[in-house]
Amino acid sequence: MKRFFMMAALFVAALTFASCENDDNNSGDGGGESYELRVLTFEDADYKGTEGSNYWSSLITEGEYGNGNGKYSWHDAGNTELAYTPSTTALFPGYGGHALSKYVGSDLSQGDYMHDLQAYNVAGGANGSQNFCVHFGYLDDSGMGMMNELVYFHFADGVARVIDHMWVTNTTYVYNLLTNGDGWQVPTGASEQSWYKIVAYGYDADGQQCGTAEFFLWNEGRKGVAEWTKWDLTSLGKVVRVEFNLLASEDLYTQYGLGVAGYFAYDDVAVQFDKE
Repeated sequence: MKRFFMMAALFVAALTFASCENDDNNSGDGGGESYELRVLTFEDADYKGTEGSNYWSSLITEGEYGNGNGKYSWHDAGNTELAYTPSTTALFPGYGGHALSKYVGSDLSQGDYMHDLQAYNVAGGANGSQNFCVHFGYLDDSGMGMMNELVYFHFADGVARVIDHMWVTNTTYVYNLLTNGDGWQVPTGASEQSWYKIVAYGYDADGQQCGTAEFFLWNEGRKGVAEWTKWDLTSLGKVVRVEFNLLASEDLYTQYGLGVAGYFAYDDVAVQFDKE
């Protein structure tokens, strides 16, 4: 179908659901390889920059509404060097982005845009932490969307590196839409054949796409992800930037484009650093 034109030439990496493992910040040895893993945890205790001891927590709003998610930038300085900066060329600046959160819940009556920073059915961040990040933003070919580019994070120092993995899960908003529907774009929720996934696109220092990876947030049979799950990103290769899109089965699109809210929660992004 036309709206899947972005995927036509892409090699899609296989998805593996892995059991929960505890990746200690800056302690990975790559299984005896020539690299160590540094992990972006979004926890104040792990922050190595110079912006203050409560750097990550200071970015969390007092309410669970992300208000577009693109209102501020962040940088994991001195650690993974991953960063997010709001676009200056977006159709609507601030619409779409990566917002810090600590909000969780399992009450689907809160599955609406006013609780869009809420991760579903988890106790906090991945691996027993408190904070995490919520992505919002997608592109389709409907001509009705409010975005003209994909949301991404990047290495602030411009060095290309392999992102080993990250942990992802659904937000309450998305889980509710696919379970119960909204009476409009997804009237009664997902069908038995519906699926919903994240696609990551890696770019090298020359701006060339060098790899992709995908993760299914919702599978056929009405099976949604409701726990932090490890997503292998090594198929992206060495990248300086990773863009994210959200794609769905045909039944989840309408004349207005993607009917599902374009969110997912993520945490503990592990990056391979060459050992000295």
